[in-house]
Amino acid sequence: MKTFPGASKRHQSGAVLYVALIMLILLALIGIIAMQVAGLQERMSANYQAGSMAFQNAESAARLQEGALEADVKAGRNPPTNVAPTNCSFLHDAQGWDDPDAPFVRRLDLCFSWGALDMPADEAERTDQIYQVTAYQRDRALFPSSESVVDTVFIP
Repeated sequence: MKTFPGASKRHQSGAVLYVALIMLILLALIGIIAMQVAGLQERMSANYQAGSMAFQNAESAARLQEGALEADVKAGRNPPTNVAPTNCSFLHDAQGWDDPDAPFVRRLDLCFSWGALDMPADEAERTDQIYQVTAYQRDRALFPSSESVVDTVFIP
């Protein structure tokens, strides 16, 4: 090994060691920040999935109820509702009715002035029936983290 004149091993200050330690500390900090960002993104995506699952469950419940309403109307039956058809001032909350897993059904056409005119003797024969279907669902049955309400107007 070639040495330079005037240089000896006793006079080395170890600057490379200090630079290497500083670089390791910086890399460790960057790694910690990257892990925190990844954890935050994972929580955000889990929250988005839970909200989407709750919405899909509510949408499914509303569509199933609309199918049942349509089947009743086509069969000539009066579909059951949660409120009397003539009660137009009733306000409801998604968590306020007896079974929050069952959709809330309300008949709306009788609340308008044109809905009560020329009513036939048999209510099931009306062709201008309008229903409000409100479905409230959670993302999962056990330990839910998201909930969603879908409110639709359905004309069979």
